[in-house]
Amino acid sequence: MGRFWTDQEILDEINKRRWYHKIELRPGIVTPGITLLENIWNMTRQSREYIPYSGKRVLDLASFDGMWAFEAEQRGASLVVATDCMQPLYLNFEFCKNILQSKVLPLYNTSPYKLWEGLQVLLMDDFIEPLPFPQQIRHNQFDVVQHLGLLYHLRDPMWTLSQCRSVIKPGGHLLLETACILDTNQSIMVYNGAPGQMNRIYKDDTTWWLPSVLCIEEMLRGTLFEVIPESVRTIPSGKINNYDAGRISLVARAIPGSEIDQNCHAELLRIFRNPGIIPDYL
Repeated sequence: MGRFWTDQEILDEINKRRWYHKIELRPGIVTPGITLLENIWNMTRQSREYIPYSGKRVLDLASFDGMWAFEAEQRGASLVVATDCMQPLYLNFEFCKNILQSKVLPLYNTSPYKLWEGLQVLLMDDFIEPLPFPQQIRHNQFDVVQHLGLLYHLRDPMWTLSQCRSVIKPGGHLLLETACILDTNQSIMVYNGAPGQMNRIYKDDTTWWLPSVLCIEEMLRGTLFEVIPESVRTIPSGKINNYDAGRISLVARAIPGSEIDQNCHAELLRIFRNPGIIPDYL
């Protein structure tokens, strides 16, 4: 139990910091955040309605100030783990966590490329009850993984989707939001350019890719996820270098090995492609 903060003390502390997310800390007291992103956030919340959170184990990637992690907790999750690989961001998260008296577990030294390695202590079974051999299901995997505003910032986007599948239960859900191309039926992903010259899509040295909607769906299928069609939402953001760019949010279900093409088993379940994954054929 931390010290009690008065409303004025909270407001004074908020004004000392830079904020990415809008987080309600008390009635009428909300961190400033980036107003231009509210339409994207609201779109993601619409997709999120297709996920049951009550009693679930949730992993939130690229948590930043922690808005999505705190909202998962407020929706009834039994465990929420917030991860990022930029430790300075933790200061805002810690402040909000204290004010909200939240139980969200922060692991701000965990890369989206190394989820299986970084989260093993949370994923291991406790072996209180005898488990069948060979062990087909890890009971401590996550029910929900939130992968929001991150994919297009990653140099190796498909690798991080494989990592998500490695830590999520079969039948669990991935909540994904990313920048995308909206006006093509092709499965393509546009490269933003070499470091220092990244301006083919956005003039932003943290943006690597702009995938088409079909490319996103196929990357998910190739990492053992299946999109729930009714969860898909999109927002156009205008023409960028002859591409109709926008944002997409969706929910995908983690499919078991029994639901993939038998001819693809060997390739999709290779351990060096999906570190930590267990071939759940049954």
